[in-house]
Parts: sequence; structure tokens; C-alpha cells
Amino acid sequence: MAMKAKVKPKSSKKAVSRSSARPKSIHLKAKPAKAVSRNGSRNGTKPAAKTSARRVTKATKVESRRTAVVPASSSARVAPDRSRSKHFANAIQAYEAAIKLMHAEQFEKAIRGFDRLIADHPEEPEIQERAKMLLHACEKKIQDRAKTVLRSADDHYNVGIADLNRREIGSAIEHLQHALKLTPKADHVLYALATANALHGNREQALHYLKQSIHHRPENRFLAARDADFETLQDDPDFKQLVTPTEK
Repeated sequence: MAMKAKVKPKSSKKAVSRSSARPKSIHLKAKPAKAVSRNGSRNGTKPAAKTSARRVTKATKVESRRTAVVPASSSARVAPDRSRSKHFANAIQAYEAAIKLMHAEQFEKAIRGFDRLIADHPEEPEIQERAKMLLHACEKKIQDRAKTVLRSADDHYNVGIADLNRREIGSAIEHLQHALKLTPKADHVLYALATANALHGNREQALHYLKQSIHHRPENRFLAARDADFETLQDDPDFKQLVTPTEK
């Protein structure tokens, strides 16, 4: 019995040694936990994130493809609306014609052109808006021209020649007649009135003013004989008699 009693303390020492070994195992497990927290890839967390990221990118790519398809379909729907006007080319042509008249300072004709454009093409709001702006600009130009004070014969003559060059014959004759009232014997004013009436088809008035112009300055007959503005009178016997030098 005494021998058995000695064996029991040995077993208790082993138990103590086992119990003391448990804390060491706890400390050993703690180190891998830190390594795992640093790396993180060993426990499979990052690969999961990568796979999820790949899925997200794939999804975004698919969404981007889908969103890219939407404008294509919408543009396909808008295209018929842009070509809805069958008279778009005619509107552009009328707009450019009125612009040319405006640049030539034929503001009255430009205004009539813009008015016709606005009336004939209500289906083109953008062109109409631009035409209205230019129409108001032409009206302002006419108002500014009317405010210009023409005092001297030279003022009226210069304006009349400018109108004559733009083939605004009615306005040209009006200003030239004002100049003639201030200088009744001015041969250059009489000659300009002769050309204006010839272009306007007023034969009698053209010959009348040309005769007076030659009377005050005989050299004007040579100028008239070569002037293209008298083309309609080239075969007229009275015109030929005026431009032919008289024999002494």
C-alpha cells in the first residue's frame, strides 16, 4: 500500500505539467493569429474580395454597355424629327439670299426677303429666330441712314451714286434730283440722272438729262458712248445723235 501511495504523487506531477503546458499552447496559437491578420490572404478574405470586385467590374461593364445602347436608340428616334422639314433646303436658300442683300446694303429688299422667309417657313424656328434678328438689324440701318443729315449737293450726290451702284434706282433718282435742285448746272449730276433713268427704262428722261449734261460739258458725249449704263439706248437714233460729235 505504501508503494501505491508513492505512485500517486507522480501522476499529480504529470497533471500539473499538463496543466502548465496549456497556457503555452495558448501563446503559440496567438502568433498565427497575428500573422493571419497581417497577411489576410491565407484565410481567404482577399480572394473573396477580388472575386467580388471582378463581379462588380463585370457588372459595371455590362451596365456601361447597356447605357451606351440607350443613346443610340434615342438618337435613332430623334433623327426623323430633324429631317421632318421637307423645305429645309429652301429655307436655307432664302436665308442666304436675304443675307446677300443685307451685305450689299439693300436693306429694303433684305427686309422683304426675311419677311417672306418667316412667313413661308414656320416649321424652322431656329432659322426664323435668326431671320428676325437680322430683320431688326436692317430696320436699324435704315433708321440710321434716315437720321443722317444731307445738307449739301455733294451729300445727296454721293448717296445717289451709292444707291445707283446697288441698283436701287428709285432712291438714286430721288437723291440726285435733290442734288440737282441745289446745283442746277452740275454736269456730273445731270449725267448721273441720265444713267439712272436709262437703267430704269425712262427713255425720255434719260435723253433729256444727257443732253443737258453734254451742253454743260461736251466731253460727256464720249463718256456716254462707251458707258454700259446706256446699253438700252445704243441703237436709239436720238442717243446716237447726242453722242456723235457735231461737224464744224
